[in-house]
Amino acid sequence: METMNYAAIPTPRGPEEKGDLGFGAVVSTASRKRLLNPDGSFNVRRVGLPWAEAVSLYHSALTLSWPQFFGWVVLIYLGINILFGALFLLCGPGALVGSGAASMGGAFARAFFFSVETFATIGYGNISPAGAMPHFIMTFEALVGVLAQALITGLFFARFARPTAAITFSSRAVIAPFKDGKALMIRMANRRKNELIELKASLSFSYVNDENGVSMRRYRALTLDRAEVTFFPLAWTIVHPITPASPLWALDHDALMAKDAEILLLLSGIDDTFATTVHARTSYKPDQLDWDTRFTNIFNQPDADGLMSLDISRLDETHPVV
Repeated sequence: METMNYAAIPTPRGPEEKGDLGFGAVVSTASRKRLLNPDGSFNVRRVGLPWAEAVSLYHSALTLSWPQFFGWVVLIYLGINILFGALFLLCGPGALVGSGAASMGGAFARAFFFSVETFATIGYGNISPAGAMPHFIMTFEALVGVLAQALITGLFFARFARPTAAITFSSRAVIAPFKDGKALMIRMANRRKNELIELKASLSFSYVNDENGVSMRRYRALTLDRAEVTFFPLAWTIVHPITPASPLWALDHDALMAKDAEILLLLSGIDDTFATTVHARTSYKPDQLDWDTRFTNIFNQPDADGLMSLDISRLDETHPVV
């Protein structure tokens, strides 16, 4: 396996390196993966941190998808009650008194259901602890239950209250006719009913260039036909005209593949609901570019009330240029 000589990578100096968006010369050149995933996450791993900082449970809980978040809540809820049910069971057959174990599915099931009642402070009174140790376990579980419910409630509120940009990007970019030439186009839509104001877009072209026997990743800004919109309630198509001044001029699919090219799109705007700046980002590799293709119209005809509508499900629809 070839070993990368990181000392051979020069320190960024020129304007192309200054446009690396903060990735740095070593990371952007040595990495064998795309810089940005389609969902906007970065392909960089941090090591050498304590476990708690590396995992960052609070941040992970805020950024997980809702199905993943609910899954973890259910697993933690069941795990806590299984643990305390086992502790009650270990205290012996006389640790819990009340309803018989046979009527509740067995001794462990009875201990588990008593743990649920204690954890959720339900307290039906059908089962109660007997002895010092079962009471001590019950007291400790009641404390764990109060803290766990407060934490989960706080996370629910934080997830709902955290401002985010719910922007859907087209899964593919297109090279389509534009004015008297061609242009790179990327379409996106706002999934929410709110508006993003003063939305700004930044498009960059990342590629690998062989310089004096050293492969260096370079960055060039791609000039946009329109880089900012005042309101973004529905959809917007980012357009980069491919003129002789464009870094994409005279490049085809094979040339982009040879350069390990990547198109990086970054957005920032103000969420009018929270009056807070939000961000979104994505990237496209050469195999995600469709040549001589247009995006189809996704706006429906006005209805009886004269209102226009946008079909976001057709965001990726394209058709070949005739």
